[in-house]
Amino acid sequence: MPQSSLWSHSFSSISFRGELPLYLKSGIFGLFVFALSYSYMRWLNIPGELNKSMADTAIILMGFSMLLSSVCYFWNFLDWVIIYRKYLGLIGFAFALAHLGLSWTPFMRLFAVSTWQQGKMWPMLMGAVALGIFSIMALISSSFIARKLGFETWKRILRTGYGAVILVWVHVVLLKSARWITWYQDGTKTPPSLSLLVTIFMTVVVVMRICLWWSLRKAFAKSLKRR
Repeated sequence: MPQSSLWSHSFSSISFRGELPLYLKSGIFGLFVFALSYSYMRWLNIPGELNKSMADTAIILMGFSMLLSSVCYFWNFLDWVIIYRKYLGLIGFAFALAHLGLSWTPFMRLFAVSTWQQGKMWPMLMGAVALGIFSIMALISSSFIARKLGFETWKRILRTGYGAVILVWVHVVLLKSARWITWYQDGTKTPPSLSLLVTIFMTVVVVMRICLWWSLRKAFAKSLKRR
């Protein structure tokens, strides 16, 4: 599907009644992803599985939301899923808020002087900034606000979500990389942690966006040569 058509799908207005099935299907998919995440962590006997499953489900759903633009551009037979962009993103954002609620005590340490003096603020700071970006994206998701902002401004704001994915990537790497290294040095005797798999997924989301940008750039250059 051409990129302009992809954005018009997201920008178009759907009645509230028409949106309900899309929210329902996205919610069911979100619960399915959460159940898989939770079961995988229980299987690996990882502590704090509820909160971590919330976090991983959030980034998987929001990652899928952003990945759909690239997927539908390169593979036209998947064009029918583009309509779920908004709803997957919002359901993922709800899981992110649940993760924040369950992480409230460590989050509040971000505002402690000792945290900054010891240089321990970076993982939480990266996550907090990313959540702030996702909050802005959620606030402008309605067609009413989108029309008020205008198509180009709305589109530019939504693209900041890829920056948020990078920030979450840094957040997870700072928190989990030591554990991944230990797992590798021990001979990878167990399946990889879900955090490692989700980090790979986030990398795919960003790489696919770069591929989309490059393809659009080449297509634009070709159109100029034809004039």
